[in-house]
Amino acid sequence: MPIDNLKDMFFAEAEELLESLGEGLQEMEAGEADTETVHAVFRAVHSIKGTAGAFGFDNLVSFTHHFETVLDLIRSEQIEVDDDLMRLLLRSSDILS
Repeated sequence: MPIDNLKDMFFAEAEELLESLGEGLQEMEAGEADTETVHAVFRAVHSIKGTAGAFGFDNLVSFTHHFETVLDLIRSEQIEVDDDLMRLLLRSSDILS
């Protein structure tokens, strides 16, 4: 399969993952998120990072790595989500998009 077709598939998958990310972050912002929601948000960012790495999108990999690290701290309950962190997560999602 030509590389352009693979990249098109990456961007289509990324759009779906970004939609899932946005939905999860909205639930987190509303205080309605459970553990599975936080895991789903993490997986969306992690999946984008992994596929971006396969294409050599180094800036995207670096950014998502930092985003993923913060989400992992939330997942492991090492940090709590407050208003400031929620704004950072939403802004990060916007940048990722």
